[in-house]
Amino acid sequence: MKGGAVLETLGKITAVAFDKTGTLTSGKPIVTDIVAGARTEGEVLSMAAALETGSSHPLALAILNRAKADGVSIPSASSARAIPGEGVEGTVSGAQVFLGSPQAVARRVGLSASQDAAIAGFNAEGKTVSVVVIDGQSAGFLAMRDEARPDATAGLARLEAMKIRAIMLTGDNRRTAEAVANGLGVEVRAELLPQDKQRIVKELQSEGLVVAKVGDGINDAPALAAADIGIAMGGGADVALETADAAVLHGRVQDVPDMIDLSRGVMGNIRQNITIALGLKAVFLVTTVIGVTGLWPAILADTGATVLVTANAMRLLRWRPT
Repeated sequence: MKGGAVLETLGKITAVAFDKTGTLTSGKPIVTDIVAGARTEGEVLSMAAALETGSSHPLALAILNRAKADGVSIPSASSARAIPGEGVEGTVSGAQVFLGSPQAVARRVGLSASQDAAIAGFNAEGKTVSVVVIDGQSAGFLAMRDEARPDATAGLARLEAMKIRAIMLTGDNRRTAEAVANGLGVEVRAELLPQDKQRIVKELQSEGLVVAKVGDGINDAPALAAADIGIAMGGGADVALETADAAVLHGRVQDVPDMIDLSRGVMGNIRQNITIALGLKAVFLVTTVIGVTGLWPAILADTGATVLVTANAMRLLRWRPT
């Protein structure tokens, strides 16, 4: 946690907005299906891997691992650049290649009815689909699946028990997002661009909620900055870690309610210490003024108050995460 103000604010959180990939899910998806279109399966995988070379995003690593496992050659890509909320594009072997979500591709070149149906089928299975476009033509697509973190359900249940609203914000298509959300029992909003996530965080704040945003990628940075508290998942993009106010270094969803619980415990302890210190001072001020106690007992009581509040604060050393 980056400072005492963060520790204090965490205890006031009333809503937590989670990213999906790498946050509520393990962030280690695998490529389950490769569907050829205008190009062969090998070419689709090769072009996708070329654009993702050097990326640390979980979906990029899934594509690169599949290319390595299949022994597919990966050509060099030039002028590669990420398009936030959509995908990545660049030049590969002299061809203009784009790899991104079906929604982003539909805005560029469109998809056939059969392709839409196949993608919808994968989405219904909880899979994320990335489409490869080569020189303005849909070359094929890859389907990937990422399982929920083992502690995600328990972590979300704890937030509900703490009367904290949880919501999942993701750029994935609605069917995939809903398949994951239904398994976790969490509210979901899907097909979001980075600015949409930021807008939703501000909408929650306008409802009077104190909002924490949890994410791990570049797409989450605007929302992390807009939230009352931004929390980065360990192993995420550097920009997310820099923007966030706190970080979950072990990548556990349970650590989010643990942070809030620790904050509430610390602030409760501080209130107790203030009460003890001021209460003792008030008592001995009155008794000294009316002559019941002398100056030295009052001085000793003041020192005793320091010992008491220090001992009370040290109880926090026994705190352990759930």
